[in-house]
Amino acid sequence: VQNQVDEVIDVMQENITKVIERGERLDDLQDKSESLSDNATAFSNRAKQLRRQMWWRGCKVSERAGVVFFMRVL
Repeated sequence: VQNQVDEVIDVMQENITKVIERGERLDDLQDKSESLSDNATAFSNRAKQLRRQMWWRGCKVSERAGVVFFMRVL
């Protein structure tokens, strides 16, 4: 009977160790997913900012082309 108790204790100690390791891996995974989410948000914000800059740049080019066109017409 003592051997069976010792085996059960060994199995339980292994299980506890595995649960602790799993918890640590889950914490690491959560940290990585939060970092990924933050980076995705920053990327999205930068993309919107860049899109606006390109739109205004396009407006300026169109404006200059229009001015050149009207100067040639006159």
